Amino acid sequence: MYRILAIDDDLQFLEHVKKLLQLKHYKVDLTTNPYEALQLLTEHAYHCLLLDVKMPGMDGISLLQQIKQEYPQIPIIMISGQSTLSMAVDAIKFGAFDFLEKGSDTDRLLITLKNAIDHFNWLQERDLLLNELSGQYQMVGQSEAIRKIFHQIDLVAPTDAKVLITGETGTGKELVARAIHLRSKRATKPFVKVNCAAIPETLIESTFFGHRKGSFTGAVRDQMGKFEEADGGTIFLDEIGELPLIAQAKLLTVLQDGEIEKIGEQKPLKVDTRVIAATNKCLKEMIQEGAFREDLFHRINMIHIHIPPLRERVEDIPLLAEYFLKQFAETYNKTILGIAPAALQVLMQHDWPGNVRMLKNVLEKAVIFSRNTTLSAEEIMFALDSSQPGESPTPEVGKLSTYLEIMEKQFIRRALLVCKGNKQKAAALIGVDRATLWRKIKKYQLEDLNLRESDQTEG
Repeated sequence: MYRILAIDDDLQFLEHVKKLLQLKHYKVDLTTNPYEALQLLTEHAYHCLLLDVKMPGMDGISLLQQIKQEYPQIPIIMISGQSTLSMAVDAIKFGAFDFLEKGSDTDRLLITLKNAIDHFNWLQERDLLLNELSGQYQMVGQSEAIRKIFHQIDLVAPTDAKVLITGETGTGKELVARAIHLRSKRATKPFVKVNCAAIPETLIESTFFGHRKGSFTGAVRDQMGKFEEADGGTIFLDEIGELPLIAQAKLLTVLQDGEIEKIGEQKPLKVDTRVIAATNKCLKEMIQEGAFREDLFHRINMIHIHIPPLRERVEDIPLLAEYFLKQFAETYNKTILGIAPAALQVLMQHDWPGNVRMLKNVLEKAVIFSRNTTLSAEEIMFALDSSQPGESPTPEVGKLSTYLEIMEKQFIRRALLVCKGNKQKAAALIGVDRATLWRKIKKYQLEDLNLRESDQTEG
């Protein structure tokens, strides 16, 4: 049952409204006191408010503004017996759902009330959806760099400004694009991702703008293009630096005119689509090389957001690791409560050439293979070794001793790399004395390992 709060200094009018709405199965609370109304809002969840414009103590417009600040989603229908056009304009300007005159026919009141409640329900459903999506595409971090990105997202999201997101592969460019979309007025409209590097050159125009049946060989049916699919929402052009020059020219035309032309269709189609682009390339260098159009660059680079690599924001690693650990422990039904300090040290000292995506993959592998309630340094190093391109920790089936030696060699090698060649730290990390580590280094011929820093404890 929907609950309504009616606020008016005319008690006779309030009783009339209550009888009418109760007949339609609404639960109705009444008050003649604006301050009591504010108290009632803290005690009950209302689906709509009916509010008089003229009241002693606090006028309706002032009360409207105060309620909208604290309860922005509750629809408020303003009602007045002495209405003027300026009153109605002020009410709508300050957030009223609608404005009615006292004495309006009951049908109009009931229809307006139903529309207001439908709108309220839609807002509630939208927020549930957005919360779910925000969790799915959550950005995690506390570094100054990531806080700056959060601030940029908050500033640019409510606008329709075009955004260019740059950063290395795996830094989270798509997450930033989705965060902008989810915080925009287009949040309930489509978010359409296009991987520009994955489209054959001959199909780029059809993919972007669509085609009519029979317009070329293989066009067996009408196809909607990505820009039309994203109408009202956001199109995310990932790896835009991979677009050939001819496709860049066609894209520029769309950005300038806001119109697309389907292949086989002469009449242009107007589209309302926000454009967010991303690249891991330096577009300015590509412009100098003649591989990217300067005019297109200026069109898409209205707002620029750069995501630094993970190695430049290592203070985010503990939060990210905790987030991924919780996610994968739930996915694989593992009781893993945390990460050992030594394991966290391994994560903090790694270079992460694959950035956040690589960190996520390593944590997933570590969780899969872990049999403990706490991820250990050994499990993290095993996951890191198995993540290196071109390497496999598992030899062909043979003697167990051979397999264990291979694993031990990789394990010690990883410890030396993590500790930047400091053998004392490496020995402490893996839980052996220094003499034992030396024997293993000589056994596996790791003395000449190309380390990033000399062993400061040797002398």
